[in-house]
Amino acid sequence: MKILVSHDVDHLYPRDHYLRDLIFPKLVVRSALQLLSGKLRFRTFLYRVGTMFGKRLNRIPELVAFDKAHGVKAVYFFGMANGKGMSYRQEDAKPWIEYVRGEGFDVGVHGISYGDESAMQKEHDDFARLTGMKEFGIREHYVRYDGETFRKMARVGYLFDSTEFSRESILLKPEYKVDAESGMIEFPLAVMDGYVVKWDLQEAKDRTVAALRKAEEMGLSYFTVLFHDYLYNENAYPLERGWYEWLIEYCQREGYEFATYREAIKNYRS
Repeated sequence: MKILVSHDVDHLYPRDHYLRDLIFPKLVVRSALQLLSGKLRFRTFLYRVGTMFGKRLNRIPELVAFDKAHGVKAVYFFGMANGKGMSYRQEDAKPWIEYVRGEGFDVGVHGISYGDESAMQKEHDDFARLTGMKEFGIREHYVRYDGETFRKMARVGYLFDSTEFSRESILLKPEYKVDAESGMIEFPLAVMDGYVVKWDLQEAKDRTVAALRKAEEMGLSYFTVLFHDYLYNENAYPLERGWYEWLIEYCQREGYEFATYREAIKNYRS
């Protein structure tokens, strides 16, 4: 079994959210409630709220450096449209996309439209124009989808998707072709940071190890992981960053190999 790692780029700069969405008001209220309930340390609270005034929200360079140092073959998904708190502009995403590709990593679309096929097509075409890429994958923001989303993605022209996810339990399911005509592959998402990391790092580790072992017992070829880049911040999100670093190092110790989605597709089709 190999590990597929992906990073959703939800935020780039604090300015993207000023007077444009409610990300920061929600962050303050949520963090304050967590502080008052004893779930968040005061120091962490200050750093987390302080991210509103930093130069950037994204932690792409730091995460790229960690991934490179540990042989992680990650894909970074960038938004081409706005919604649900993702508010950055395409022109601001372009240099970061070029940076990630220049460091040897794959990129794809972090989608907003999951029901409107014409809007989905625009996201796809905008990304192709911006990057010059002809084939690439997608994950929908907030892993939103309905019964027709994946078939629409296939018609739009995506190479693969990794959106299928369960909020109730860890989803362990093999990759599959969405339809025979397009050949687009769906890679169900097993583990996402926000759903496995709560307030106890050891509990998060235990749940992750149990999922990895179960996936092996099921004979899965791939185990999919999502970690949001902005969480790679040791001061503002120490639990989340700690979990990700532990996971990658654990996979290395246990002999798991990292693979790209493109490698997985090639093997699937062979």
